[in-house]
Amino acid sequence: MKEEWVCEVKGFVVVALKHHETMPDRISKLPDAVLSHILSFLPTTAAVATTVLSKRWNTLWRSCTTLSFDDFQYIFNSHAYCRFVQSVYAAILLRDWHHTVQSFNLRCRSSLCDPINMRVWINTVLQRGVQHLCLANYFYLPTAVLTCKTLVVLKLDQFLVKAFSTVDFPLLKIMHLRNLEFSDHRHFAEFVSAAPNLEDLEAVDLTFRCRAVEGSFKNLPKLVRATISKMDVPLAVVTDVRFLRLNWMDAEVKEFVPNRGFNVFRNLIQIEFGYKNYTKDWVEVLEMLKFFPKLQVLTVDKMSVDSLPQGEEGEDWTYPQDVPLSSISLHLRVCSFNNYKGSKDHVNFQQHSCKTRAKVQNDSRIISLYKAFCEL
Repeated sequence: MKEEWVCEVKGFVVVALKHHETMPDRISKLPDAVLSHILSFLPTTAAVATTVLSKRWNTLWRSCTTLSFDDFQYIFNSHAYCRFVQSVYAAILLRDWHHTVQSFNLRCRSSLCDPINMRVWINTVLQRGVQHLCLANYFYLPTAVLTCKTLVVLKLDQFLVKAFSTVDFPLLKIMHLRNLEFSDHRHFAEFVSAAPNLEDLEAVDLTFRCRAVEGSFKNLPKLVRATISKMDVPLAVVTDVRFLRLNWMDAEVKEFVPNRGFNVFRNLIQIEFGYKNYTKDWVEVLEMLKFFPKLQVLTVDKMSVDSLPQGEEGEDWTYPQDVPLSSISLHLRVCSFNNYKGSKDHVNFQQHSCKTRAKVQNDSRIISLYKAFCEL
């Protein structure tokens, strides 16, 4: 029978198994650097709680390469929230700053959060050369973030971004922006263009106080993956990507038109189209496929679709009777629909896609797939 000690510290439970003579103590044999690395995967308050295990653990958390805080447990309790604020200050003050902080994760969504505290925490970490910064809040984004030249990963959620004069991300490779409000579209363009080495861009659910002046985007030659709204980012910016998701395809922005000088996506192998309000038009999808000669994976996502009563079919889109060979990439391997609701034209589209490729390639696997669709 194993004996154990249980200690609860700030909402986290640490269970320490009492050492048994016949039980090998493998954890204690690990070097401090390895143990500190393991603790880096825990929320910081949980890492601090391990100090109850033994004297050796008292300082291990102080050299963790990650600081991670989330106020979710304390959102509606003012007394508990004070303890959360104190724990963040204590962790930052007691940390051994001779060791670099590579990642700082801070999610403060409570109305009890004081923006002054948040700015102090963020600014303190930014001065230590942090590389990965993940923040979620409802306040204004601290201006120090805009000029942190050590950042490699930047993930922001639910911030207000004031007008700024300087922004510089020379090393940034991953930028994920969700639910941000910019003063105008021009500042958003400057924000993205400040990362010349960007490889992964996600910009969704953005709002702009003013769209009167459209921003000018710089070329992002190293961009490989992008998730964007067709309304916010010009498609010419992402023509070299290999993976692309386009949200709000229902918007009245028609850039997949030859007379607008739109370039072919020569590197693209996977694309997702996100429809919200339904254009009910497969012609648009087929027209766009002409620009993806190497496409292997196609996904059409009908976002936020309510479930239909049992036995009812989904609403059909306008569908062309004949699919031109030029519309279907000969490399296409996967064609899928998210939020599938039983529309006949979903199946028709996949049937014609398989049939077209089977004619051109005479591929027995594709022919079998086409026959399977015909039986639906």
